[in-house]
Amino acid sequence: MLAQWSKATSRWVSSYRRSVRHGLLGLALGALPSCAAALAGAQPAAEWPLQRWAGDHRAANGAAETGPDIVPPSPTRGWRLCAIYPHLKDSYWLAVNFGMTEEARTLGLGLGVREAGGYGQLARQRERVAECLEDEAVDALLIGTVSRGGLNDLLAPQLDHRLVLGVVNDIDPQVVRARIAVPWYQLGWTIGRWLAARHPAGGPPARIAWIPGPADADWVGFIDRGFRTGIAGSAVNVVAERHGDTGRAIQRRLVEAVLDEQPQLDYLVGNAPMAEAAIAELRRRGREGATAIVSSYLTPAVHGGILRGRILAAVTDFPVLQGRLAVRQALRALEGRPIEPYLGPAVELVDKSSLGRFPVQWMLPPAGFVPVYQIAPALP
Repeated sequence: MLAQWSKATSRWVSSYRRSVRHGLLGLALGALPSCAAALAGAQPAAEWPLQRWAGDHRAANGAAETGPDIVPPSPTRGWRLCAIYPHLKDSYWLAVNFGMTEEARTLGLGLGVREAGGYGQLARQRERVAECLEDEAVDALLIGTVSRGGLNDLLAPQLDHRLVLGVVNDIDPQVVRARIAVPWYQLGWTIGRWLAARHPAGGPPARIAWIPGPADADWVGFIDRGFRTGIAGSAVNVVAERHGDTGRAIQRRLVEAVLDEQPQLDYLVGNAPMAEAAIAELRRRGREGATAIVSSYLTPAVHGGILRGRILAAVTDFPVLQGRLAVRQALRALEGRPIEPYLGPAVELVDKSSLGRFPVQWMLPPAGFVPVYQIAPALP
């Protein structure tokens, strides 16, 4: 049995490496499949669902436009990347970390990871950025910022000296070479348009509670603006709105308060911890099936809730792919290849019937994954 597993795993690794050379994605090298999955054969490689972006929307495409070139060249030296995240406290940034570290290993690049400890820690993130800038061995910075313009004075002088890429979170495009992200506006808009299609103008009104996240967080503002544009002109009626930190206990209290105030809700819509907490609260109140849950992004618990029919739908922006793409774009730029100024995955709404269209390893880290902070380059 062990020999069969080893042979199957070897075939799987070889298939992944071939897919990397052609700009495709197989399974992640760091998350080896179970024995049963390996014996069943590796999943076929599939093209990454990439999209050029411009501001809040998809970029205007010409009729003859080709897809973006993300094929990674062979590194000519042991390039070293420094990634700075807002934090590593939830599955979203763990997914980004998983994507980055696995792609760096695959391509033979060095990667050091630092994090600020939270979105309220701009001063600490500035310290982390300064540490990377002071390290002469660092060839490129990959920054998921906690503030759109809070790093401008540190990064602007680097434009002619060091490669800096913005990753996931919105950042001033004038202080980075390129951005690897999706507009968070699109997460809200995609949910809003989906709900509007289910409840068009002239039909019975749909009563919705909207719980997007902290009121003072930039990303919540983008999602909120997109959501309200998406539902405009429909029969969707926001009858309650609450804001609060995305801690599970806080979100549970917000859900309880909304359901006390609005016992006839059709939907609870908002951030992933809200959706997770709402499952148990609706069950406790005997309202399973009466009030649907929709999440503005995907986590492992939301993924499981969709599969079990407890969460109706969610939006995914493929954070694992964003991490992988950031590393590829860094390598391309360091090797003198052209890169897109603003590129990221497409934004997709998934429900129980469509979730299987997308490999889970594009969206979520594997079970039990813990943050990886350091990878040595394969070349000197």
